[in-house]
Amino acid sequence: MVERFSYDTLPYPSKFFLQTFPDRLAAAAILYGIEPAPVENCRLLELGCGNGSNLIAQAYGLPHSQFVGVDLSQIHIDLAKRSAAELDINNVEFRQLDVMNMTREEFGEFDYIIAHGLFAWVSEIVRGKVLTIFAEMLASNGIGYLSYNAYPGAYSREMVRSILRFHTDGVQDPNEKVRSAIQLLTFLNNNTADRDAYAQILRSEQKRHSEHPAADIYHDDLGDVYQPFYFYEFAKLLDENRLKFLSEAELHASSRQGFSEEVLTFLDSFDSRESVEQHLDFLRGRVFRQTLFCRKEQRLNETPHPATLDRLYLSSALMPIEDVDIASTTIGKFRSSKGQQIQIDHPLTKSALAHLGEIWGRSISGRDLLNTAMKKLIEAGFNDDDRLEQFETTRSILLQIALASDMIEIHAYASDAATKASFKPKVDRLARWQLASANNVLTRLNKDLKLNDLTSRHLLELMDGTRSQVELERDLRPYIRSVTDLDDEARRELLDTLKTWIDTSITELARLGLFES
Repeated sequence: MVERFSYDTLPYPSKFFLQTFPDRLAAAAILYGIEPAPVENCRLLELGCGNGSNLIAQAYGLPHSQFVGVDLSQIHIDLAKRSAAELDINNVEFRQLDVMNMTREEFGEFDYIIAHGLFAWVSEIVRGKVLTIFAEMLASNGIGYLSYNAYPGAYSREMVRSILRFHTDGVQDPNEKVRSAIQLLTFLNNNTADRDAYAQILRSEQKRHSEHPAADIYHDDLGDVYQPFYFYEFAKLLDENRLKFLSEAELHASSRQGFSEEVLTFLDSFDSRESVEQHLDFLRGRVFRQTLFCRKEQRLNETPHPATLDRLYLSSALMPIEDVDIASTTIGKFRSSKGQQIQIDHPLTKSALAHLGEIWGRSISGRDLLNTAMKKLIEAGFNDDDRLEQFETTRSILLQIALASDMIEIHAYASDAATKASFKPKVDRLARWQLASANNVLTRLNKDLKLNDLTSRHLLELMDGTRSQVELERDLRPYIRSVTDLDDEARRELLDTLKTWIDTSITELARLGLFES
């Protein structure tokens, strides 16, 4: 009897990963001195594409680019093809295929190749083939992306994983295997005699698993293969395939922010970026990497130059905490949507950050941002005799923030999606499709919107273009009275302020690009 492929038994849920989008890959390439293929007209290959949700999100937003997804699971590929047909997306192709059988002759060359959640979970021979695909099919100015578990942090996960695999050995049903594993982990966490390092690891792993669906736990943590790497080992594999490290997909993952002068001096003592990255992993106990790389012959700028921002686009949700005097050198305080705070006393930078907050979630080119911010400074009474110096300083500060945190995003492409809602708001078609099977939806401005409660989800479901705001309020009230995730006090408060809540929600969702124009 032929065994079913495990991903056919418990398929992965629908997901998209913004860090794999061409926009993000190209922005990193430009920062480090590569001229990548234009985002609007490129070819991208995804290895292990799952049910296609990641590629579908990319192809939907970039209709003039071409996307190819390959996966071993027939169920995944059938789902992907059906979804692309439902959304009438014609610039994406899905193939059920073993990567071991892929050739350059059949697939050609790609500007971007990505593989998320694949490399560390396949056998050594498959990992070798994956790297060969990058080496053979990546364009001369192409960018590759691989995610993988990393040492030293992965040692603690390996320990818990081995315990759970031992306990569930012989359990065949995937869902029952996950349930049994989580029950044991909870039991161990509640009853361990240790109160130090071991207990902390158990708590951390239980929390992590509580935030993941069963399919993730089954395939990623209970699967047969789990092979982390030290970064220097991964860099060596790249080198053997005439590839080399570019950056992490999340630029701030390589930040030295928060370290002491002693640590900074220590890191500066190494003569290669690879050595610095490895020692940063030692310092942080990094457990997971999302690494970008390019061809070995590419000449890189090891330190991004601030002037490069003029060619890129910036976006930020930073908002002034209080009124900011942009025309003086008094400190202005800004807060991100995650509660992070930053203090700036440089006039042009304060003006630039204030403008980014005003236009969030749209992006603006670095050059236009500087010109707009300077215009506002002059209107506020600022003397611009040192304009060039002001521009240079602001570029440096903005780049420093972007490389040290996620408070400023850098893009290579800016969508022109509408940021206002119509009289009868209609949620974008891709987001409506994602609502059916996911807790996150992607807006037309590539903003990841997480739905934290049932009422918010139902509001999006109601916004199908047939209801005005008055009608949305009318149809939402009975739902709120019956919904199960609200206590009585929260229910009363929401019903009392429902009109204002809907108005505010629509305004915020519109500025993130959620609606069709």
